[in-house]
Amino acid sequence: MKHKLALLLGALLFVGGVIAPTPAQAAGISIEIGDRPYYSHGPYYWEHGVRWYWVPGHWRWHHGRKVFVHGHYTHGYAHR
Repeated sequence: MKHKLALLLGALLFVGGVIAPTPAQAAGISIEIGDRPYYSHGPYYWEHGVRWYWVPGHWRWHHGRKVFVHGHYTHGYAHR
């Protein structure tokens, strides 16, 4: 019985090694938690003569619950 089990285990390991996916077939998964530091423009950018600044996300209280406010861009004159 032990001989058959060892033979079966060896066969499974051999087949697994032959059929194993190559790095080109492998798929990647990325999980991000929280807010990104900047979206598409970096810490600031210019548009029609107005400088837009990135305001990072933050936590605040809303109707007795703590909620997360995602980061956003705002006008340069509102940033000061």
